[in-house]
Amino acid sequence: MKILIALILLLLVTACSHPLKIAGEGDIISSTGNNDCLWEDRPCDNYVTGDYDVIYTALPREGWEFSGWQGCGDQGPDCSFSVPGSTVDLLWGQTAPALTAVFTQNTNSPSITASTIWSAAAATLTIDVSVSNIAPNAVLLYPKGIDDGWVEEDTSVPFSFTVDTSEFEPGDHEVLIVANDGNTSVSKTEIITVRGCNGKAHLCDRPYNQAHYVTTHNAMSSSADGWIGPNQNLDVPAQLDFGVRALMLDAWEAGDLNQFDLIQVPDEDPEMTLLCHALCALGKQPLVDGLGEITDFLDANPGEVVTIIFESYISSGQTAAAFDAADLTKYTYQHDGGAWPTLGQMIDADTRLVVFQDVAVYPSYPWQMYVWDHAFETHYAAATPEDFSCNVNRGNPSHDLFIFNNFLTNIFGSPESAEQVNSNPFLKARIIECEAFHATMANFVTVDFVSIGDTVISVDELNASGSY
Repeated sequence: MKILIALILLLLVTACSHPLKIAGEGDIISSTGNNDCLWEDRPCDNYVTGDYDVIYTALPREGWEFSGWQGCGDQGPDCSFSVPGSTVDLLWGQTAPALTAVFTQNTNSPSITASTIWSAAAATLTIDVSVSNIAPNAVLLYPKGIDDGWVEEDTSVPFSFTVDTSEFEPGDHEVLIVANDGNTSVSKTEIITVRGCNGKAHLCDRPYNQAHYVTTHNAMSSSADGWIGPNQNLDVPAQLDFGVRALMLDAWEAGDLNQFDLIQVPDEDPEMTLLCHALCALGKQPLVDGLGEITDFLDANPGEVVTIIFESYISSGQTAAAFDAADLTKYTYQHDGGAWPTLGQMIDADTRLVVFQDVAVYPSYPWQMYVWDHAFETHYAAATPEDFSCNVNRGNPSHDLFIFNNFLTNIFGSPESAEQVNSNPFLKARIIECEAFHATMANFVTVDFVSIGDTVISVDELNASGSY
């Protein structure tokens, strides 16, 4: 500690001091990033060593405007110093007159309003800026903050900037906007959200059929919702938050007969549609409620693409009615053949929900797509890991999409069995084996108890490595 204190004292003795002060409410930002003075920290010690080449910018807080510098001559709104290191050396240990930024309160002070439009397909964010109470001759945008030195400038109305979002990791980022008319300047920090596609920037230009998706078998059957003999620990909202992007769901009518020739739910309207698995007595949820959970996720996460694969015992009209009631139809995608769009294109078009079912489609609802027109699958009735194979069960292996079933079934799902087959190296090795066997990507990596093992991390790693 004594050594540290001695070093600090030595620095102060061998440095020139140029204090920074603020009158009113605003900040002093330096071009070096090392000589800043924020309003909360005022006054600011400012010790200078070596060459003193710096430009100070005065940024008023909301409701205030910059009115001038004290200690900077006639300069404004920026104040610059260029003092060679030899002169600084001569002034070691001395204190120069303070530099003060003066801000005055103004109820009609200039202000900045910004709006953003994100394009997933183009990997760009357009930021439109409007300024009130001054007519700026320039608006500056610092997409990565003022210290980064990356500046975009627009000198004519309308002020608009297009930023390459591939420069950013998905998430929230601060950008700084500065406007001035030569006498007055105003600034605003804007929070922009770069979403990526399914959480990853590199997936935005990936065609739908060239991405892997974490997929949950009997997604609605969860211990969290109290189902007997569940296939998942997490409920559907928690699965989606965990990284699941494809859900296998079973849809029934309450009046259907189960495998024991008994009415599924005798006390309900027989045409009521439900999510059940074989026996509704083991667990059930109104279909519209289950779909509403997916609507909530898509509403809150505009950069996500989700797939539903239905085992369906209801009509296409009943499915459509439930989608309408859940306000989910607006997100559905219709594939008319040919190449699949990229995830970015689907996100820009806001058609972010792909719906497959295992029964013939009705022409009135073309977004309800017959799964075996588009996909093929491996066998799903495996009791032990040794029962797994890469052989085709249903569908044609020439189709665009591959459903890779990787769960063990012994009447009910088993967390212990999921631990065996969801964990690496077993899981990833089996995916790679079956992809090589069929010379195509395993799009839907389907598991029980997705929260157990390495499914999410394996899919992320495979997606990062690119298309098959």
